[in-house]
Amino acid sequence: MNKSENPVSDNTYRKRLFELGSLVNGNRAKSHAHRSQIIDNVTNGLSSLLTAFGRNRNLMSESTTNIYRSRRIFVESNPEYQALSEGQRQRVMDEIEYQCLKQRSDSNREIMSLNVALTRFNKEFVQLLQAVGETDAAKLRFNLDQQEHNADILAQGLNALELTPDLTTLDGLIAQLTEQVGGNTELLEEGFEASNLNGEKFAELRASLDSELEAIDECWGRIEAQQLLAAELLASS
Repeated sequence: MNKSENPVSDNTYRKRLFELGSLVNGNRAKSHAHRSQIIDNVTNGLSSLLTAFGRNRNLMSESTTNIYRSRRIFVESNPEYQALSEGQRQRVMDEIEYQCLKQRSDSNREIMSLNVALTRFNKEFVQLLQAVGETDAAKLRFNLDQQEHNADILAQGLNALELTPDLTTLDGLIAQLTEQVGGNTELLEEGFEASNLNGEKFAELRASLDSELEAIDECWGRIEAQQLLAAELLASS
């Protein structure tokens, strides 16, 4: 490691090494920020999914049930219905029952289609968790190897460090790593752009769901008014 044998000066490679450290550490900070943004998007997405499925959908299903409950009362209290024979009345009620079952079956089919999509999502999520597990396992293997390397250094001294033969070789390795780090920076920028777009889409979906809830509430108010009318008709019959 004689300096006279190396065309690369100490100051040159140390400057590059310092700059490389700044790039690597900067990418590390950015990657943590990007991961946080991704988790926020996942949280917002799951929240919107639960809102769409567990709130809006369930409220609309209850509305449908109440619509048909009121319809039966409206029909029963109608003078034209009262004038029908018992068999004809049963025919009318059977028709309403069919309509109710038809909408429920159609609704079940819609839910089944959504369940298929959710199953695909679960499968992709499992694959993601498996990839994370593989990455963690690789990191653990690396740490175990490096811990053993430290033990070798303690036992054998600097000979166990496996230093490069000269500064020119080290400088070349630094240049190669700098190029890789530059590629990482570009990937991070692309990742931030994609996450920002996802965040905007999730925000739009959430706003749409909230607008949908307003429409559901308005519809619910009209349905409740019909139920009150149906109750009055029952009381007066």
